[in-house]
Amino acid sequence: MKNIFFILMMMCSFSSCAQETKKIQLISQEEFSKISTKELQLLDVRTPQEYQQGFIKGATLINFFDSDFVAKVSTTFDKNKPLYIYCAVGGRSNKAAKKLISVGFVSIYDLKGGFNKWKNLK
Repeated sequence: MKNIFFILMMMCSFSSCAQETKKIQLISQEEFSKISTKELQLLDVRTPQEYQQGFIKGATLINFFDSDFVAKVSTTFDKNKPLYIYCAVGGRSNKAAKKLISVGFVSIYDLKGGFNKWKNLK
């Protein structure tokens, strides 16, 4: 009986981990370019200085390094709708996505290559 309980617990653990990783998806520059930014929740997690150098139209800037980053994002965006997120190259947006998933965001699309790659493709 203990073995069956252990096996069930392990299966539940693995399935919950698999579900969490499905919530954060990398989106390619090509896929992203086909979407109208007017129709989606778009979050720029760079610093204000980086944002001043350029941004994707329709993006809302919330600095990942702000102490109240998660609270600001949670009050600005609907957790039940897909959230598209980017930073300069992809590191911060990945960390931000993990934080946001942990507080209840359902689906996050992380722009592969970030703003720098997007800017170079335009």
